Amino acid sequence: SSTSSDRRLLSVSPRVLNCNGLSHSRSSDSSSSSSDESPARSVQSTAVPAPTSQLLPSLEKDEPRKSFGIKVQNLPVRSTDTSLKDGLFHEFKKYGKVTSVQIHGASEERYGLVFFRQQEDQEKALNASKGKLFFGMQIDVTAWIGPETESENEFRPLDERIDEFHPKATRTLFIGNLEKTTTYHDLRNIFQRFGEIVDIDIKKVNGIPQYAFLQYCDIASVCKAIKKMDGEYLGNNRLKLGFGKSMPTNCVWLDGLSTNVTDQYLTRHFCRYGPVVKVGGRLALA
Repeated sequence: SSTSSDRRLLSVSPRVLNCNGLSHSRSSDSSSSSSDESPARSVQSTAVPAPTSQLLPSLEKDEPRKSFGIKVQNLPVRSTDTSLKDGLFHEFKKYGKVTSVQIHGASEERYGLVFFRQQEDQEKALNASKGKLFFGMQIDVTAWIGPETESENEFRPLDERIDEFHPKATRTLFIGNLEKTTTYHDLRNIFQRFGEIVDIDIKKVNGIPQYAFLQYCDIASVCKAIKKMDGEYLGNNRLKLGFGKSMPTNCVWLDGLSTNVTDQYLTRHFCRYGPVVKVGGRLALA
């Protein structure tokens, strides 16, 4: 069912961006001088195609991310959980990107879980851990079968603490290592389930997609996308996700407008802050 609100985009002079906090500005990234400088396409003006590209990964909405972990047993009884987490992280980070270290159980039954970003890093750690000594104990290391769930007793490197309070957090998602045939619709179909998409800008070199910036309405959506999709395959390539750099533009998004608010009214209202170049991008919200 439809509501009586819509969303519109105003292109104005930069001065309007300071007008009483009426809206937040859009963000984009101006890096890469070799990129395709064609205007970013807006979700509002593009229809969603019926068929889904074969490039899309077959991930169910609630399917837990596949984990690549190892289970470390026969840990020294006298060591604290904190020292074990720190020690395991430094012991195994040499084999690849460690996403988290967890300690479970107590006393002789205590064991550690070390999760890696890539499966090949997990395999390297397993192959190198036969007869390994850790804090003077010969540890038993096996593959962990199960998801990487969050635990109260865990250690995550700073880069892995992906949330709205991350020092680099923005509403813009960086998507790297794109398949050369990746399209706007491929990215929209993959990432729209994490939140409302404002804009997608694919950067190209010689007409071939290299990376993209996808802007959500909130930072939480970016965090969910990174946690779920970083390292997943798009075609033959593993996606590399992160926070994109945000920069103010001359566009202001207005949300929650009544449908009887005209473009002419908005132009008259905002021209006091600076010249209004264009009003458009109406999107009826379901």
